[in-house]
Amino acid sequence: MRAIRYVKSKEIRSNPAILWKENETIITSNGKPIAIVIRIENDLDIESNLAAFRQVKAMRAVEEMRLISKQKNLDKLSDKEIEEIIDEVRNEGSR
Repeated sequence: MRAIRYVKSKEIRSNPAILWKENETIITSNGKPIAIVIRIENDLDIESNLAAFRQVKAMRAVEEMRLISKQKNLDKLSDKEIEEIIDEVRNEGSR
C-alpha cells in the first residue's frame, strides 16, 4: 500500500508543481485535511472520474446513515413507524 502524501496549503502557494509529483495528494490547512487532488491522465477522464468519486461519496454517506441508525436501534422500525416519523417532520416544517 502506498503512503499518502500530505501537502500544506502554504506549500502550494509557493510551489504549485508539488501537486503534480504524485497521483493523489491530500491538501491540509492547519494540520487538517481539506481537499484531495487526483491526477487525471487525459481530458476524457474528467467526467468519469468525478462521477465515480461522487458515487463512492454517496455510497459512504448511505453506509454511515445505516451505522447510525443501527447504533440508535432505528433499524428495527416498521415501515408504518417510519412513515409516521416522516409525517411528523413534514408537519413541523410546514408550521
